[in-house]
Amino acid sequence: MRIIYLMADITNNLRLDIINLGASEWVAYLKLLGIFLAFIFGALVIILINKVGILKKFFTVTGNFLRGGKTSKKNLNASWQKILARLSKDDEANLRLALIEADNIFDDLLKLMGLPGESMADRLKYLNSAQVSNIEEIWQAHKLRNQLVHGSEYTIARSEIEFGVRAYEKALKELKFID
Repeated sequence: MRIIYLMADITNNLRLDIINLGASEWVAYLKLLGIFLAFIFGALVIILINKVGILKKFFTVTGNFLRGGKTSKKNLNASWQKILARLSKDDEANLRLALIEADNIFDDLLKLMGLPGESMADRLKYLNSAQVSNIEEIWQAHKLRNQLVHGSEYTIARSEIEFGVRAYEKALKELKFID
């Protein structure tokens, strides 16, 4: 019987120690230390975000686009109309330029979206069919553009160029960069 009273007394004392633990002085110091460390790490995260420039880049790109900056939807629509005008002409030079300019616009927008890479091909690797449904067509159009630029003697059918320009147009509309 004595052992049962001893165990009950130990259990009761342990329960009281746990209850009074929150009121002890060293727990209060630990809480203050935790709050202090949370502020320090929070400040370090803010400094890191500022140094990397994530928010600044996002707000610059988004703000310029929405305010009608250099790459506004209005300007892109106008540039796209020029590409379509080139596409409607019958000479090969205008057809080639239509595809090259469409490729350049798409690449510039990939850069504005913050996709990393040294070349457009590098940036295209970060897109998938969930973001742009015709990503395979974009790849084909970009390869066609590279053949035009790097092989000036390469003859190309009008239908191939139209395919490439329409592929870029579809992607730009999906991404809501043009109407």
